[in-house]
Amino acid sequence: MITKYKLKLMVASLGLPFFLAQPSVAADALELLDRMQSAVYDLDYTGQLVYSKGDELSTYRITHQAGQEQESVVRLNQGDGENGSQIESFSLSKFNPHASDTNTYAFDLGGAARVAEHDCQIVVVRPKDKMRYLQRYCIDPKTGMLLKYSLMDREQQVLEQLMFTQLSIDIKAAMPTSDALAISSTEVAPMPVAAAAMDRARLVKPNEPASTAEKPISTDANNLGNWRFESLPAGFKVVKVIPQTDNNNVRQIVLSDGMAAVSVFIAPAAAAKDIDQLSYANGATHIMGLELAGHLITFVGEVPEPTLQAIQKGLRYVAR
Repeated sequence: MITKYKLKLMVASLGLPFFLAQPSVAADALELLDRMQSAVYDLDYTGQLVYSKGDELSTYRITHQAGQEQESVVRLNQGDGENGSQIESFSLSKFNPHASDTNTYAFDLGGAARVAEHDCQIVVVRPKDKMRYLQRYCIDPKTGMLLKYSLMDREQQVLEQLMFTQLSIDIKAAMPTSDALAISSTEVAPMPVAAAAMDRARLVKPNEPASTAEKPISTDANNLGNWRFESLPAGFKVVKVIPQTDNNNVRQIVLSDGMAAVSVFIAPAAAAKDIDQLSYANGATHIMGLELAGHLITFVGEVPEPTLQAIQKGLRYVAR
């Protein structure tokens, strides 16, 4: 019988790295994440989930029809029942990764679990540096539906968590995967203050198209006007530039490493006279604001604070 120890010796004697003899769990993990991206749009599902962020705990009822770009989401206020419900902007699409950068993350499969009477497979996304958080997904292997999600810091402290408590999925209503990629844009409002920035930060996705009412959104990293990034943390790049609009004079630059996103909002300093230097955190979300070259710069993202600081240090104003 060939034991795992003997297998290591055999591989070593051939001068080959041991990982070549191991199953490609990373590929399986990435495949599950890819399926999860489309499942929240392809499937008919209805259920109830709990979502915690920092000290906040919310309960939502969520309903989705296959082919619809957005879910129907209602927040259930504790003690108020159905009569106290209110429509929310919460969406499962906020938890979908858009890339698989193996240079900055390691992708692995964990054990099996059961959530809301559904079996799920754990996928662990581990950062390779201190610039991002560890992410843990529990995905139904039959449907690709996300059943549980958690975001943790390096001390394994849970900063953000989502879990279904009830869920019904109509598998027969599933659509082709290609149809699920047409994700509608999320309206992004001007964010001169911290609270508004925090509420909107996670809703911005690199692959979202612009609405017809907006100016064209650019993915050209050189289309930053007078602004330049001389350096960025490993893996991060400019994925979207939303130009200034006539009514708010705010430009938004979206950076992403495929798993995490950071929005940089640039506005004339006169638009936010009450904010000079800003530092704020809520769960995994960090917000940092400062004045530079007569502009208020606000950095928002679900990344560690040093990541925002590194992005800020690389931003330069180039006069023309």
